[in-house]
Amino acid sequence: MFNNMDRNIFTKFNLYDQIGYLMVGSISVLIIVINTEFFYDFRLPDLSINNFIIWFVVVYFLGHLIQALSNLINKIPLIKLLIKEDKGKFNDDQKEILEGAKKFFKLRSQNESVLWNLCYLYSLSKDTTGQIQAFNAYYSMYRGWLVVFLLESVFLFIQLINTRTLFNLSLLIVCFIITAIFYTRSRRFWDYLTSKVLQTYIITRT
Repeated sequence: MFNNMDRNIFTKFNLYDQIGYLMVGSISVLIIVINTEFFYDFRLPDLSINNFIIWFVVVYFLGHLIQALSNLINKIPLIKLLIKEDKGKFNDDQKEILEGAKKFFKLRSQNESVLWNLCYLYSLSKDTTGQIQAFNAYYSMYRGWLVVFLLESVFLFIQLINTRTLFNLSLLIVCFIITAIFYTRSRRFWDYLTSKVLQTYIITRT
């Protein structure tokens, strides 16, 4: 069963994840360009046909880097307190499904996080609609943007301390609002993903 799952999962890779990396990286580059030009009066090279490949690689790399940072940042106690993901918390109905997954996967004892990961991999291999991959890609994208604007909020806060201008305060408030919006969106798509994974598992396990 697990060998078949592996083969099906690897064939599921499509443009969703790659576009997510590019979207996160693009916003990161845009913010870096604005910061360097506005706060430090330093202009980075403009995008052109000659340097398009270089900019593309930078954007793609930053997309991966931000996604990796999101996993590290969310392990910081203060960040975990301010931005709660609750990825390991399930309601009673979901816990009952995960408990039943032990028997399906022929496991004696596993925690809920491990069972969830198994259900996710299994459901991903069975999902013919592409919704699981789409929800996961949207979740990762909004989570990446959340980290980008969280880091930008820290940067703007430092600038506010140094300059103490109303304009920088306004930028910081706007950045906080955007961060909160992306946090809400990431939580929503995580809920969508969780529900879809468990629904697919229930439907296809027989």
